[in-house]
Amino acid sequence: MADDKTKRGKEDRNLISFKEKYEVDYAVNQLKKEFPDETKTDIKESLFDAAKQVSPSEGREKIMRLARKDLND
Repeated sequence: MADDKTKRGKEDRNLISFKEKYEVDYAVNQLKKEFPDETKTDIKESLFDAAKQVSPSEGREKIMRLARKDLND
């Protein structure tokens, strides 16, 4: 689901728009704080792989959780 900049609030914060570089960078930076030994490229790959496994409507937290799991393995 694309990010609609006219809609703000909880519903919008629950999504990651992978078309928006700043949103991807924000998610990568969040994960980089938790996994400082990983490269940003590896983190970004894990994030995109996680996003492919779930529906975008399932939200940011599920994508981040799957990316964390992948980075822990």
